[in-house]
Amino acid sequence: MDKQTVFITGSSGFIGSNLTEYLLKRGYRVIALDEKAPRRVYQEYRCADSLDTGEKDWDLVNIRGDIRDEALLRKIFLGHIDYVIHLAALSTLQLGAEDRGKTMSVNVGGTEALLRAAAEYGKLKGLLYASTDKVYGILQGQAYTEEDTLSPVNSPYDCSKAEADRLVRERSKEYGIPGVVLRFCNIYGRYDLQTTRIVPGAIRAVLEGRECTLRMYRDSDGRLQNFQRDFLYIDDLCETLWRVLERLESQRKQNPLWGEAFNLGARRCYSMDEVLCLILKILGSSSSPKIVLSETLAEIPKQRMDFSKAAAAFGFVPKTSLEEGLRETTAWWRQYMADRKRGQE
Repeated sequence: MDKQTVFITGSSGFIGSNLTEYLLKRGYRVIALDEKAPRRVYQEYRCADSLDTGEKDWDLVNIRGDIRDEALLRKIFLGHIDYVIHLAALSTLQLGAEDRGKTMSVNVGGTEALLRAAAEYGKLKGLLYASTDKVYGILQGQAYTEEDTLSPVNSPYDCSKAEADRLVRERSKEYGIPGVVLRFCNIYGRYDLQTTRIVPGAIRAVLEGRECTLRMYRDSDGRLQNFQRDFLYIDDLCETLWRVLERLESQRKQNPLWGEAFNLGARRCYSMDEVLCLILKILGSSSSPKIVLSETLAEIPKQRMDFSKAAAAFGFVPKTSLEEGLRETTAWWRQYMADRKRGQE
């Protein structure tokens, strides 16, 4: 059987880097699009920098470009593509707050441009969109379910992701695109260098001998409280995305996943102090984190996913415990920082 070709947008980011590596190991061909250079070099694979080289025998093509560039997207779709995994986005609250216009343009406009190009192509077997638990807004019950109304808080990132989520589901029906929305919880693991996030931020701080911080908020009674989140290890996410591709491949037409949304969560919800305690334990640190009070209205106190729909549809089950995943992540950070130090000597 010929290799399947997957077009990944946002391929140089944290999730994109891991997913590219995972799919190459699984025997897929990957077309990778990002504004930035790839985070790692894939010397063990046959790589190209353009689809114009005439080279047919490749495993990976890295393309530098903007997800909003419709001419570029149409050019990419001139080749053979089986699946699209759309990760490209301005992906943090901080970036969103700094430039609301660009956040909406990239996250919503880029998604719309991709959907139009995919519709013109007309031969996709599946388009997977990476949404987020933040599209639900303030948690009203025990856990978010896919039937909950999307009510994002007034944050550029949250609002843009909710709008793009809606676009994918609606355009799947309107354009006949086999689109599937996957709403991620907090993902962590190797290659994540965004230290505004708790896991990489705390690990790097401790390894550099600095004080790590614990962000908390005050409830309506003025009491300090911990934020609570689901945490899913990157390997579990990559395997899940592969399982969705396999399910789409086996079902082809009349696939019940088309136009649907699925929550991806974890077996339990952790408070931020629990996460920090585990990181400090793994790193053998006896220091206490500095408490920082969150004043932003865009922070949701508790987020927890009900993932029973994904479990039933394609066998999604988180395998990696938080402690196991954090051990793997800290080991990667130790090696990353040692390599950087050697490179500076």
